[in-house]
Amino acid sequence: MPVRPLVLAAALFAAGTVPASAQEARKLSGTGDWEAYAYTEGGAKVCYAAARAGKPREKDRAGTAIAVTHRPRSPGEVSLIAPYGFRKESDAEIQIGGMKHSFFTKGGSAWAKDAGADAAIVAAMVKGREMVVKAVPAKGAAITDTISLLGFSAALAAIDKACGVKR
Repeated sequence: MPVRPLVLAAALFAAGTVPASAQEARKLSGTGDWEAYAYTEGGAKVCYAAARAGKPREKDRAGTAIAVTHRPRSPGEVSLIAPYGFRKESDAEIQIGGMKHSFFTKGGSAWAKDAGADAAIVAAMVKGREMVVKAVPAKGAAITDTISLLGFSAALAAIDKACGVKR
């Protein structure tokens, strides 16, 4: 499912991943189900690649989004963005192939419990075809979303180049 830039930008903004105005972010690329953007925050360049789960089973909610963000002091940070909000003090889990990682949640965002896991998650995303996200929303039963990784490698290359991250 193609990413809708303004919808995704609004969800990422709510999670504190992008600038206040979607127009402030410059689109770097859009390949497959992923888009890449760059913007300036506090005089420093920030780049991110993002995608959203397509067709959630529950028709009354938006799908979970994922972003890989390069900031000067934290390149390659992986975050989940849940427009439905995560249940307080719950965990979210991602699975790519046989690899699983647990994320801690706060409001509508989640991050890997082990900050060192981000590089392994990104490496698995490059090799994978899809990511399965399991989480508990603020209201309702547990959900499972699938996020396509089609186009992730190109989006990652675009943000790496724009923010000068070497692999």
